[in-house]
Amino acid sequence: MKSENLYSPKALIVDISDNFGGANARVLALMKSLPTDRIGLATIKKSRIASELEKLGYDVFRLAEHKFDPRIPIRMSRVIRDYGFEVVDTQNPQSKLWGSIAAFLGGAHLVSTLNSWYMNEHPKYSLRWFVYSIMEILTNFALSRYIVVSREIQQDMIEIGVPKDKIDLIYNAVNLDASKIVGRKKDLLEKYQWDENAIICFAAGRLEWAKAHDDLINAMALARKKNKNLYCLIAGEGRLYGSLMEKISQAELDGKVVLCGHLEHGDLLKILKACDIYIMPSRTEGTPVALLEAAALGKPIIASRVGGIPELVSNEEHALLFEKGNFDALSESILKMAENEELAAFLGNQARMKTESSFSVSFQAQATVDAYLKACK
Repeated sequence: MKSENLYSPKALIVDISDNFGGANARVLALMKSLPTDRIGLATIKKSRIASELEKLGYDVFRLAEHKFDPRIPIRMSRVIRDYGFEVVDTQNPQSKLWGSIAAFLGGAHLVSTLNSWYMNEHPKYSLRWFVYSIMEILTNFALSRYIVVSREIQQDMIEIGVPKDKIDLIYNAVNLDASKIVGRKKDLLEKYQWDENAIICFAAGRLEWAKAHDDLINAMALARKKNKNLYCLIAGEGRLYGSLMEKISQAELDGKVVLCGHLEHGDLLKILKACDIYIMPSRTEGTPVALLEAAALGKPIIASRVGGIPELVSNEEHALLFEKGNFDALSESILKMAENEELAAFLGNQARMKTESSFSVSFQAQATVDAYLKACK
């Protein structure tokens, strides 16, 4: 719910991406909870959240066709000066690069929001591991504060020398009205021609190494040897689409595990509401919005014990957690959840109550405003 009386330094969120993931969902939730005259969005023309925010009355600045356009920081610095933005809040490495330059030129305070730590998100010593980590550190010349979404990321930043008093831990949050989401299992069964006894698992996330969809495919192959009613949908797009399709085929899971590609957020929520089990097999995470959305809808959750996930849900209290990379354990968890309806219902209900009580958008908004105020001092 929007808090019109919540004073905030005028902030420009920088989200220079053309996909839709947890960071984008976080930006949407945060901006919708703040007054339209206190926050704006700097992005690119293909942004998947810009139109929704414009319809709600927020200032949206489409600065270029693509995120590598070197004119972005100059254009952004003009926006900062012309509209009186006091804080620039960046959401990913490319946003941080351009945002740090623009904040310096425009005289604004820079806040870097870390939805994950890049040394964990990419294979160690890979090109992206080097580039993103170095980019994050080198752009701290203009930095006022960090916002991080999990204790693990907070500790990672302390270990590279960031003072603890310059880091604000603010968990992600969701505000879903389940009654307004229309998702029917029957529609999925008809679309994919699965029989009425099908148990539908669902995973959502970029098709990248960090999300470990290869482990999920391995686990589904094992689980289906014991329960032929198990099926899985994976929503998302990314560089690993081809290799994951090949893996599905090699495991003889064609038609049983389906890559859905990119889904608009509303369509993703419909599948989430209709599925039987939500699975997050990630190698690294912050505090994933998709997991919080699944919890808010009362879905039974299976997730890896990484990043901020154990800070959101506890094993056998709100979800079933397993050690990352252990697809044998993931397979056993899938079977356990699928074959014990009472356990699944209990965990789903517990997760829903935990999310409602502990991860409110209003608290996230107030904590973010407090971080902006500290950045301005």
